[in-house]
Amino acid sequence: MAGNREKIIEGARQLMNREGTSATGTTRIAEALSISPGNLYYHFKSREDIVAEIYERFETAFRDSLVRDIDQISPERFAAFYLNAMEIAWAYRFFFASQTDLLTADENLAARHKEFQTWSLEALEAIVVVLEKQGTALLPKVRGQAARLRKSIALNTWLLWSAWISFRIVEKAESELVRDDMARGAVQMFDLFSPWLDPEFEAKARKTLTKELDRVEAVA
Repeated sequence: MAGNREKIIEGARQLMNREGTSATGTTRIAEALSISPGNLYYHFKSREDIVAEIYERFETAFRDSLVRDIDQISPERFAAFYLNAMEIAWAYRFFFASQTDLLTADENLAARHKEFQTWSLEALEAIVVVLEKQGTALLPKVRGQAARLRKSIALNTWLLWSAWISFRIVEKAESELVRDDMARGAVQMFDLFSPWLDPEFEAKARKTLTKELDRVEAVA
């Protein structure tokens, strides 16, 4: 039975990514997975229950990406923060495309996402602090100014990450969103922080990021 539960969770995630959430109810999920509605309802009472399970995996993946290997952050590891964040966004893109509707429809999910957002902003600030301590983030030394800037960098990074998929959907109009769109988002997030980075560190991190972007643009 555990196998069927996982099949439903993963199948629903892929289906919502392809078709959107408004067209993906429990009947459509069961049909796409070639299982009976009764089988689905044995594991989940509603689509909201399925979304909550998918969200748990999304949240776990993003939390891990922010706290792993931050004792000493190399340029390559710093670039990986952005690339990994966009890979996660791509894997759960239905959530970002329908975030307002999903959170409005489920107050428990909304409360959970609010807590996750608060945690993420604090974790992003903590990364800035690590970079400051190792001498690669060169924030102003004026009292209070660095603290405000840390919060601003964290908030703007979160906002851009959260809104990138919706932005690209609107920008591309009739064109379909593709995975390669995420590389551009990673560079945009990096650009928010790059003016405050040590030039040598910034250049090495950007090289890692633009290597992926150059690959995308070469095949576009």
